[in-house]
Amino acid sequence: MTISIDQLGIGDIVEIKYRVWRKMDNGGEDIVERWVSAHICRRDSGLRPMARLADGQLTEIRPFMDWRLVSRARMRHALAA
Repeated sequence: MTISIDQLGIGDIVEIKYRVWRKMDNGGEDIVERWVSAHICRRDSGLRPMARLADGQLTEIRPFMDWRLVSRARMRHALAA
């Protein structure tokens, strides 16, 4: 499902791509890409959506970030209250 960042709402579940360093067996380092699960926890008019990552950290979903929608909130109006 493809939607724009402006269509995300509270309770929607997304995955955000992060690039992280990983130590290799030979002692070197490499960059790996990881998809981290998050849910939209705040959405104010005119501001970027805030997402709570699986590890509890908060982050803004910014235009340069790669992200994908996992599922939409079923009871959006109840979650926003």
